[in-house]
Amino acid sequence: MAIKNRKINKRKVVGLIAIIVVILFIIIICYLINKKNNRYKDLSILLNDEQVKTINSVVIDENDNIFFSKDDVQKFFDGTIYYNEVEEELITTCNTHVALLKLDEKYASINDENVELKGTLKTIDGNVYMPLTDLQIVYDLEIKYSKKSNRIIIDNINNKKVEAKILKITNVKNKRGIFNSNLEKLIIGDTVVILDEAGSYKKVRTPLGNIGYVKSKILSEEKIIREDVKNEKQELNVYKNYSNISGIYDDIQVDASKLNVVIPTFFYIDKNSKVLDRTMSTTATYSVYKTWSDNNNLQILPSLENNSTVSTNLLSYSRKNFSN
Repeated sequence: MAIKNRKINKRKVVGLIAIIVVILFIIIICYLINKKNNRYKDLSILLNDEQVKTINSVVIDENDNIFFSKDDVQKFFDGTIYYNEVEEELITTCNTHVALLKLDEKYASINDENVELKGTLKTIDGNVYMPLTDLQIVYDLEIKYSKKSNRIIIDNINNKKVEAKILKITNVKNKRGIFNSNLEKLIIGDTVVILDEAGSYKKVRTPLGNIGYVKSKILSEEKIIREDVKNEKQELNVYKNYSNISGIYDDIQVDASKLNVVIPTFFYIDKNSKVLDRTMSTTATYSVYKTWSDNNNLQILPSLENNSTVSTNLLSYSRKNFSN
């Protein structure tokens, strides 16, 4: 009887050990899966399909609003950004866009319109942070944030964009050929951005922001989302000798391949910060000058003079509300 009990106890012990081994195996598998799913722990930033590093930490709030420090915005988007510490206001520009933001205020002036912000201009650890999500229109950006990959994907909307859909379940490879590794699994219907052709492969960007290769045959027909926007530059040719408004001028020879301009002083800012339009005077001088410049295909870039006491006001954007 005792021998039989020992055998039963031994089977129980072996069974218990087997159960413990299975549990440990499951724990290890879960750990490995969890580790794989969290391999994107650190935030990464993809700007025009290139990994970039910021000077300061990027902040993402609970509503997925993205904040870049002023230093990083200056580094990547606006080299002439200006922050007035006294007025606690910031001016930022890009091409023909301009924005004025005030510290901790929910509204901003963007392209001369009063716009409610999802985030606000704020300070964190002594650094000024800007709501980049709200400023997409200023910098001509398209911004997406993937929680799964913890990656910010930023595209310039002036660059061409081509997309295609996945027609067959596939893995995106880190490189072409045999010796490669999987970056991401895609299913039917997933959309990828086409970056380049590579033989029988296409270089693509996945929804998670991974850049790798897939077989061309498993992609749908490509769809052009937008074309490249080309800004043609024209050399400026200033006729300084003809920028003086007084007098009568003879016809001049201009270079048709250049943007030919004169820079007469049309405006004056008085000590009360009021702008005076000199072209509104009763004399015929300005109308004669305008007619002469038109006849000679000269563009007028009007300049202004100011009273020396106005300089202080010009340091504040909010005081630059000029009116006649």
